[in-house]
Parts: sequence; structure tokens; C-alpha cells
Amino acid sequence: MILLNRRAWILVASFCFLSPLTSVRAGNQAQSETPRPSPHEVLRSAQTIFIRSKSVYFKASTLENSLLQQDEFQQWGLVITREESDADLIIEVGRKVFTTSFIYSVIDPRNKRVVASGRVNSIGGTVEGKITDSFMKKMRSVRQTSVSNKAK
Repeated sequence: MILLNRRAWILVASFCFLSPLTSVRAGNQAQSETPRPSPHEVLRSAQTIFIRSKSVYFKASTLENSLLQQDEFQQWGLVITREESDADLIIEVGRKVFTTSFIYSVIDPRNKRVVASGRVNSIGGTVEGKITDSFMKKMRSVRQTSVSNKAK
């Protein structure tokens, strides 16, 4: 009788220990089965942008101003936010050490994936102007593609 109770307790204990693990695995499988949006879809659907500077040589407010002056930026209904948690996209700008090169990454904050990036040089113009031109060119390509696909 004592042996049977011990076996029953071991069985109950092992069930209690393993059942949470199987539910975690099932949850992870369900998350991984949902398709992630492509980088183009992320850029196409974004409405709110947060700008993060990782360099003392670059101020986020100058890029904000440069982007807000773009007619297409306004036409697409894009807005700049100062609250990172509200952003659909994060533009992160950094400077390579001992160079005049600035690298920017456009990040999807929901899953931390880089959906676009570029490199500009501060020689012969302003960094924010060059980043704006490069970013808008990328946005134009994905947003015009969506317009032409809708027309078909």
C-alpha cells in the first residue's frame, strides 16, 4: 500500500512538473506559426516613427524636422512621436568611430527586426538631409509598389 502511494505521488508530481512545459512549447509553436510581416509590409503599414540617436554628433530633432518637411511624409499620414512605445518604426542613427559615416537602421519595435538600413557620409551635406533622402527613397519604393498593386 505504501509503495502504491509513493508511485502515485511520483506520477502526480511528474505530471505537475511536465504539464506547464508542454503548454509553453505549444504556445511557442503557435507564435512561430503566425506569419511575420515582410519588411516591405512593415514599412508600408507604418504610421508612427520614433527617432533614436546613438551618437553625440547627431540630434534626433534635426532628423524629425527634415522628415516633417517632406511633402510625401505628410501625404502618407506619417507622424513623429517622442514616445518610443507608440512607434510603428524606430529609426536608429549612429556614427562609425573615427569616420564621417553615419549608419541608420529602421527597426520594427514589435519583434526587433531591422527592416531597412543605410549609410550616409557627412561630407558634402547635412547628415539628416541625406538620411531623409535615403529613408524616403526606401519608403517611396514600398509605398508606390503597394499603390501599383492596388491599381491592378
